[in-house]
Amino acid sequence: MHNPFKEITQEHETDLWLVQRILNGCRQDLEKLIVRHQAWIYNIALKMVLAPSDAEDITQEILIKLVTRLSTFDPEKGAFRTWLYRIVANHVISMKKRKCESLFTSFEESADAVEKIPDQSVDGLPESKVLAEELKIKCWTGMLLCLNRKQRVAFILGGIFEVSDTLGGEILEVSKANYRKLLSRARLKIDNFMQQKCGLLKSDNPCNCNRKLKGFIENGFVNPDHIRFFQDNKMKIKEVLHKNLRHFERLCTSETIRRFQEHPFYDPPEFGQWMAQIFNTEMLDRLMAGKLHS
Repeated sequence: MHNPFKEITQEHETDLWLVQRILNGCRQDLEKLIVRHQAWIYNIALKMVLAPSDAEDITQEILIKLVTRLSTFDPEKGAFRTWLYRIVANHVISMKKRKCESLFTSFEESADAVEKIPDQSVDGLPESKVLAEELKIKCWTGMLLCLNRKQRVAFILGGIFEVSDTLGGEILEVSKANYRKLLSRARLKIDNFMQQKCGLLKSDNPCNCNRKLKGFIENGFVNPDHIRFFQDNKMKIKEVLHKNLRHFERLCTSETIRRFQEHPFYDPPEFGQWMAQIFNTEMLDRLMAGKLHS
């Protein structure tokens, strides 16, 4: 799996080579460029908004911006990944408010809502282990929405995907120091909340996936007939990052970050029909300002 945030010169050169070929008229390489990055864009969007349908729409909107603005990319001003993920960051920071952002408005309100859900036994509940995993991943992702959008992006990039302060600052158009400050504040808020509330980190904390599971099913937060977040057959984020932590590194990585990196790295939605529609019409030529030809 291509990781755009790793410092691998050959990967950056591949992006640049594809862009040059696209701007010289090769349609097929546009599809290759999209495929290289769409999973990362989708996973960022999903962590930003929680709802897969919204994340799919956001990903498509960003890919359209990639296509329409590609001719403005100037390799003399920076790497392609910086240019692209700056578009991603600006889009998810400035986009219209999404439905799940109204559900997770603050850590305090989220804590109150959880504490109002009664503890119940999961005895007799089919697939309780799978459903508890679904709840865990969805709940942890939902807590990210309690951060403001800029902090959320910084946490997703710098915390979960381990984007360096140099690249992160370039993407968010802030100094390295300000990027580190954004990330530090976001991590502190998430860490404090999870350490005080989540039973995964401390067994005597008020929220326990098994005890709260029935309540979350009853209020519709978990749908036993529609498992979306727990995907046991998918690579985990830590695997996509190629992490094999030694003991010292594990000590230096917070438990909160490690648990986020245990989440699945999701496949992007099937955009084949959408891409086929573009490639089979004059739309692409118009989008690319006439730079592509048959």
